[in-house]
Amino acid sequence: MKRITERTRWVTLLVFACIFFSGFYLRVRSVTETVVVHPLRADAGDYFRYAYNLHYKNTYSREMGDMKDLHSPVTPDGVRSPGYPFFLTFFVDGLSLHSFVQKVVLSQAILSGLTILLSYLLFKSFLPAAWALAACLLVALSPHLIIPNSFLITEPLFCFILLVIGCVVSLFASRPSAILALLTGILIGLASLVRPILEYLPFLLGFWLLVQYRRRGGFRYGAALLFGFFLAFFPWILRNAITLGAFSDDTLLINFFHHGMYPNFTFDGAPESYGYPYLFDPRSPAISKDLGSVLSEILRRFQERPWEHLSWFFVGKPVAFWSWDDVQGMGDAFIYPVASSPYFSNTFFQWTLIFTFAIHWPLILLGAFASLPAWLSSSDRIFSQRSLFVTRFMSLVLVSYTFLHMFGAPIQRYSFPLRPYLYGMAVFLAYFLWQRTLTMRRLSNTSPPPRP
Repeated sequence: MKRITERTRWVTLLVFACIFFSGFYLRVRSVTETVVVHPLRADAGDYFRYAYNLHYKNTYSREMGDMKDLHSPVTPDGVRSPGYPFFLTFFVDGLSLHSFVQKVVLSQAILSGLTILLSYLLFKSFLPAAWALAACLLVALSPHLIIPNSFLITEPLFCFILLVIGCVVSLFASRPSAILALLTGILIGLASLVRPILEYLPFLLGFWLLVQYRRRGGFRYGAALLFGFFLAFFPWILRNAITLGAFSDDTLLINFFHHGMYPNFTFDGAPESYGYPYLFDPRSPAISKDLGSVLSEILRRFQERPWEHLSWFFVGKPVAFWSWDDVQGMGDAFIYPVASSPYFSNTFFQWTLIFTFAIHWPLILLGAFASLPAWLSSSDRIFSQRSLFVTRFMSLVLVSYTFLHMFGAPIQRYSFPLRPYLYGMAVFLAYFLWQRTLTMRRLSNTSPPPRP
């Protein structure tokens, strides 16, 4: 028996090594062979300017100024959160933009490779080894976790931090402590500095911990988590208050609501406006003037065409958010135009693309319904309390993140960092259904014969 267990452990380790190195190979080869057309365009350009000014001028600003004059003044702002630009400061290398981009994308490929390892550690906390390996394989092959590494966008870093948070939560589920709750809060604060939409999660988790543990430390754990979050996030708020005279800049929040208010991503159904309807709306300047204006416009549109907007907000947006193609990209997970990619020519890459595309919607549906068994009391017969705690945390992240994008712009790239959580939950539901089937068969085989 001991020999069988040891053999199983070695087989598991060998399979994981194959998955890990295959995924790592895909990531490194993708970033080294993908040629992005104008890599510092749009959001990426902003992130670079923030990083450049932070590195050389100690000023958080997206103004370019005079790059050759390191002392040329720039005006500070707070339009974008500082997490990703701060990460980029480690790779700023004078005026060598090509060197800068190459260092960033390679580092993102490495971080993305580490997410494979973190994913397996997380999945092992609520799934048997074979099932955890299956979910890990999905993470390793997913083009939505590989292609974005070639672009200067927040998604690779945000995905990595999300997986670290998940692993810390799995440790907390085994041995709850205020220290681990504090660390979870700090990590969520750091993640919120990369993608601000996560800043609402600590309050939801704090309430959940209070309900989950009650007198057994619920208040202490919840308070520690919130304190950790503010410890990481408050310096950004303080900086804005001192430098800008306001706690935050509402520009991106206004855009978030504004860009997501158009049904099916089109302006009045015009096909040529798909993906960028706000550019075709002549009233866009007035709508996006301030937060009150955009919310008033959304309310007005609901009153004029209630059913169209209800179906878009509560059905169309979740479907769009988890769709395969990025609405503003060039297909698949390509955010910006590329001149070349191994996904265009390499057979292995193409086969992984075909495979993951074929199972995309089944995985989405499994992941969408996985929250139900996670919260069912009857699941205690199949899963340990630790397993249910971790899956409930993951379901809270997935559901709350999707819910918030139902009110704003459901851009598909924003869902990319959540894919490891989704894959884990999809396999969790498959395993749950498998165990229920086995249980039903076992009961039917042991039940007494019917009376004549």
